[in-house]
Amino acid sequence: MHPAASTSTGEADTLGLSAQLQSLRRVALAVARPGGPTLFDDLLHELAGALDAAIVFVAVFADDARRTMKTLAWRMDGKARANFDYVLKGTPCARVVGGEFRYVAKGVSTEFPPGSLFGARGMDSYAAFPLSDSSGASLGLLVAMDRHPVAGGDAGHAEAMLKIVAGRVAAEIERTDTDEVLRTAALAVSGARSGTVFDELVRLLATILHVEVAFIARHEADDPEQLHVLAMCHDGEIVRDVRYALAGAPCHTVLGQAFRAYPHDVQALFPDNDDARALGIEGYAGYPLMALDGTPLGVLSVISRRPLVQLARVESMLKIFAVRAAAEVERLAASEALQCSEASYRTIFETAEDAIFIHDWDSGAILDVNPKACEAYGYSHSELTRMAVGDISSGLPPYTAPEAMRWIELAKQGRCPPFEWQCRKKDGSLHWEEVRLKTATINGSPHILAFTRDITERHERERALLRSEARLRATVEAAFDCVIGMDGEGRIVEFNAAAERVFGFRREDVLGRPLAEVIIPERRRAAHAAWLKEFPVTGTGPMLGRLIETTALTATGIEIPVEVAVSVAAVPEGSIFVGHLRDIRTRQAAEAARAALEAQLRQAQKMEAIGQLTGGIAHDFNNILTSVIGYLVLGEERADALGDTVLVRQLGQAHLAAQRARDLIAQMLAFARRQRGEPRVLDMAPLVRQTLRLLRAMVPSSVTLDGDLGEAQALCVAADPVQLEQVLFNLCINACDALDGAGRVEVRLRTHAHARWQCASCRAPVDGGPWVELGVADGGCGIEPELLERIFDPFFSTKTPARGSGMGLAMVHGIVHDHGGHLRVQTTPGEGSVFSVMLPQMEASALAAPATAPRRPAHSPALRGRVLVVEDDPMVGDYLAERLGGWGMDVVLQREPLAAAAWLEDESHRAELLITDQTMPQLTGLQLAACARTLRPELPVLLVSGNAAGFDSAELGRCGVHAVLHKPIDEQRLRELLHEALAMR
Repeated sequence: MHPAASTSTGEADTLGLSAQLQSLRRVALAVARPGGPTLFDDLLHELAGALDAAIVFVAVFADDARRTMKTLAWRMDGKARANFDYVLKGTPCARVVGGEFRYVAKGVSTEFPPGSLFGARGMDSYAAFPLSDSSGASLGLLVAMDRHPVAGGDAGHAEAMLKIVAGRVAAEIERTDTDEVLRTAALAVSGARSGTVFDELVRLLATILHVEVAFIARHEADDPEQLHVLAMCHDGEIVRDVRYALAGAPCHTVLGQAFRAYPHDVQALFPDNDDARALGIEGYAGYPLMALDGTPLGVLSVISRRPLVQLARVESMLKIFAVRAAAEVERLAASEALQCSEASYRTIFETAEDAIFIHDWDSGAILDVNPKACEAYGYSHSELTRMAVGDISSGLPPYTAPEAMRWIELAKQGRCPPFEWQCRKKDGSLHWEEVRLKTATINGSPHILAFTRDITERHERERALLRSEARLRATVEAAFDCVIGMDGEGRIVEFNAAAERVFGFRREDVLGRPLAEVIIPERRRAAHAAWLKEFPVTGTGPMLGRLIETTALTATGIEIPVEVAVSVAAVPEGSIFVGHLRDIRTRQAAEAARAALEAQLRQAQKMEAIGQLTGGIAHDFNNILTSVIGYLVLGEERADALGDTVLVRQLGQAHLAAQRARDLIAQMLAFARRQRGEPRVLDMAPLVRQTLRLLRAMVPSSVTLDGDLGEAQALCVAADPVQLEQVLFNLCINACDALDGAGRVEVRLRTHAHARWQCASCRAPVDGGPWVELGVADGGCGIEPELLERIFDPFFSTKTPARGSGMGLAMVHGIVHDHGGHLRVQTTPGEGSVFSVMLPQMEASALAAPATAPRRPAHSPALRGRVLVVEDDPMVGDYLAERLGGWGMDVVLQREPLAAAAWLEDESHRAELLITDQTMPQLTGLQLAACARTLRPELPVLLVSGNAAGFDSAELGRCGVHAVLHKPIDEQRLRELLHEALAMR
């Protein structure tokens, strides 16, 4: 049994050793990791596993008194926890910090203060290792605790693990502290003030390195065997201006060479150095101070009465401080050199031709002035140095003291250009100075130098020039015309506001650009370039001294008409060409509008004159035709009664000819607008369809007549349907004639509501509508442009005499304008024409009821009664007397209206009816009718006129007119009216 037990114990020891080795390996790997924010936690994690400990932590001193500890990292039960602080006294840690390794297998819980987290967690075993830096100074401790004996009760294993990790932790803490010290030192060096920089540097260096002495010593060329101590911190006190021999001193091995450190035994190493024995030096380190060009400047050294440790840290500190110390030593040398040269500069200062002021850097006060300043301002040197800048300024804004200080501040920043300043002399007069401010170091301190020069005369010349230029600029900018300046190379040098407005360019965008690229059309640029090249030789040009009209380009690329006058002026730089341009678009538009209005007026006057002439002729012809047609009818009746068929036929042909003459007269009256229809609101489509049916029977079969009546809704106008049919007949017949025997005529009906347009016949501008458009289009020969002005003139025709009277379009003009309409003509010679009748559109709700044709009596009964006929034309009067007498009436014929009025006054004269002509001398027919109404109110009156238009129905009613007859007289209509009038009696 014993051998077996012995074997089991050996296996256990082997297993335990293997586990310890594994733990050691993991801890060693963790220790070898580079530093980082999780290093401490990673180390504790491996340590807890290696020692099988529930709690592990690293703690360092939290205060300078070393009474409180703070954890840098800690883990409990395998998890990282938030760091905490704790009081060192009264804890198991108090016996470890600054001491040695401690191991308590059990019973440590009694050492925890009441309420301790560790006691509450049942920690009873404890192992800790102190942390020390490379110099042996205490840093803190590394702790492992558990509820059972740490490391299974193996204190040696626990100590080994803790020692390994503690070494890595201490090194990391020391490295971190060193980095922080270096950072602090760098900040301290960079923030040292220039005035006391040497004192601050040595004091800071002694404090950081914990040495008794730190000093900066300068090597001077005039005394190379000694070093001049600029500042020394000796046991906290600052000592300056000490000199010591270089030979035999440690500094001799540093000056102009490299860092040297003697950590101990300095007195033995340098036995001839009395200062080392007097100060009790044990350790020394020094760093050379070098100029930028490599010249030795001195040394920066530290001395300790104790051996120096952490030499790498010491070197780093000295290197950091040496950079600033060397810079300050160089600056000091430069300042001293500057002081040496001030004497020569003073001579320049006193003899300068410009006034020079030296100002204080901070306050701007005048510290010194040269003689020229006293002469310029009229003050003595003592007076000027007691004055402020504002006292010698004019005080007129912006030449005030605050503004002067602003300029000084700019000079401090190196951003002050030369400027002009208004100054006041001692006698009160004002003058102008050109001022330049510069910074300068005098006696080691920064100052502001002001150099001033009197420019009053130049300033006044410049102001006069500016005033002149301002007046010229104001004149140019206020000019209504465009003013554009061009130099001898064709570049724009002036572009006023009017030019910006007209051409759409901004002045700053075109200045300096070639004029040709901006406003000259491309087709004229070559000529422009050639003229610019020739001008220096010829001195002339096509536009110089002349007012011409041309075109120019705008910013949008369109050409506009302009009026241009160009002049040339000689300047030192060469020739300047000044162009005065005027936009004449408005003027041309006005001239075009005036020409159009004049043409419209001429057309209206022409049409009115032709209308008056035509109306007068037509009226006279109506009188003639009345008697001609009347007697032809009487002759036909007699020939028919005699049975003479030849005579009947001959008189019938004469009657037809007279009727054609009557139709011609009707067209003339329609053109003259003296024969008005009876307009009513009607739908155009049915009327056009009916007219087209009639026309298709009349046009040749080789001509196609189509109708495009367009919209489904009613297109209504106010018109006389008979006259409208006549208009459509005339337009369609003209269209057929234009086809020369074969082709297509299309009649279109639609609404029209577009932009303004111009009437083709009266030339009046017409608004957009709405209009009803009745268009007749043909594919014929078209109309030549020179004929368009005359196509609506009466008796004008391009047809042969046998094919047209020239009254068709004249009648169309009269009827259409009588209905408030207008005409449009679109034509292309050789392709065809479109004539459009434009009538105002009416509402469909105003449509009139269809008119019914009057019934004609089945027979014409004989007429009985006395009729008074008043007609000044003998032929018409005789015809009426014979015609009415033949119908069985008793006719009294009066040829003068006054005689007829006298006849009516006589009550003995019986009359059942009055028939009177309208146009007569002394009295018109209406006036005679009014007289008859007064004398015989019940007497019916028939009014006969060759111009039936223009009678007001109310006026006809007041005068007692029963009806109006047109000349030539329609006998059937006359007989019907006689029956109606006689039936009224």
